[in-house]
Order: sequence, then structure tokens, then C-alpha cells
Amino acid sequence: MSEAFGNRPFPRGVLIAVATLLGFVILMISIARLTGMKMDQAPVTPEIQTREIQFLDNADGSLAVHDFNTGVLITTLPPGEGGFIRGVLRSMGRQRKGYDAKLSEPFHLARRESGNLTLRDKITGIQLELRAFGVTNEAVFIQLLPPPPTTH
Repeated sequence: MSEAFGNRPFPRGVLIAVATLLGFVILMISIARLTGMKMDQAPVTPEIQTREIQFLDNADGSLAVHDFNTGVLITTLPPGEGGFIRGVLRSMGRQRKGYDAKLSEPFHLARRESGNLTLRDKITGIQLELRAFGVTNEAVFIQLLPPPPTTH
């Protein structure tokens, strides 16, 4: 096997540049930690449509989605379907284990003034911006919101 540099030494300039860059990054992180400086987050716009949703596993492997406040069945996901919703629930379920909470506790689904959809777990405080997972995946959750009010 041949070596990339043969018998030549590794370029000293590259080593100095990498060491300088690493030193700068460590310095900036240290300053940020010591001063408590944080990057500003984008503002979260007000909610315009919400629903408390509850997910319940059925004996046949399907997943029932209920409106927590009314008890109305919104939809049932057959076994093997609803992969994105099930994936989000697995992730949220892992987080809830540390809080000794069940997955059957409700989640807060909201459409925001900006048009974005968020899913918040009131138990863990985690809020997911669903558009970050793609428009198609966000659309799966849009179907769980109540129908918009009709105006005459």
C-alpha cells in the first residue's frame, strides 16, 4: 500500500491552520458558555387552531387517535401504516419514560399564524416544528386537526 505523502513530511502550514481553527472554536465556545450568550430563536407565532390529541394502541396493532377533550375518534391507523406518526410517538415515548408518564397522555397539536404546525408534549416540554420533517409528513398531522370553521 502506498502512502499519500511518501517520505515527505505532512505540510506544516495545514497543521498550523487546523490548530488555529480549533483554538478559535474552543475560545468562542468558552466565551459563550461563560457569558451565557445564546443565539436568538425565531419567534413562535400565535396558535389559530388547536386540538388535544390522544394516541391509544389497539389489541390488533392499530393506533386509535382521539380528541382528548371530546373523546371523539379522529382516525384509526391500521397496523403497518402511519409510519411518520408512529415514529414521532416512539421518540416522544422514549422522552416520557424519564417522566414516568404514559403515551396515552394527550399531546397539543396546533396550527400557527405562520401556517406551521407544531406538536407539543406538555409533560416533557418538547415542541416539534412538524414542517422540519417535510411538507408530506406535516400533512399527515394536519388531518388530525378539527375542520376549519365554515363561514356563511
